[in-house]
Amino acid sequence: MNVTFLLSLVLITLAAGCASTGGSHKLVTAPLSSAQAGKYTDLMVSVQAAPHITLSQSDRFRMPNLIAEDVKSDAPNRFKASNPLVPNSTTLQASVVIKRYDEGDAFYRFMLMGLGQIHIDADVALVDSATKNQLAKYEVTKTFAWGGYFGALIGIKDVEVGFCKAVADSILGND
Repeated sequence: MNVTFLLSLVLITLAAGCASTGGSHKLVTAPLSSAQAGKYTDLMVSVQAAPHITLSQSDRFRMPNLIAEDVKSDAPNRFKASNPLVPNSTTLQASVVIKRYDEGDAFYRFMLMGLGQIHIDADVALVDSATKNQLAKYEVTKTFAWGGYFGALIGIKDVEVGFCKAVADSILGND
């Protein structure tokens, strides 16, 4: 097998891994206490876009499911149900409002690392479904800026994986 091909394959795999690594989340309000968190048995995740952002129906469907899967993967016994059809008094609502959804430019990423970056930024509010009181709020961000061939091959859906992981971490109160 060609050594150049193998090296290229390894680098592409590493870049794809970087795209899917978790983003960052920053607590904006007081955290949800463990006593508060313990009373919620179900989780409902919704994703909306700020007025200047365009998200397709499939984006609005895919991201809440990715987030719920990450929560289930990280804490399998934390919630009985995810995204129930009808919330009840023990449902924690995670409202994700996308503030920035920038696909960047693959050609610019190919030309030079740092150009054509992919960005996803959002506010995540944890809300009591019965009272509609906000319990905690986070700012979540994910950026991808690698260059070269791997920068050109990565798309925003690859970066969504890491973004959704950061949202799941904020829901679970992980640092």
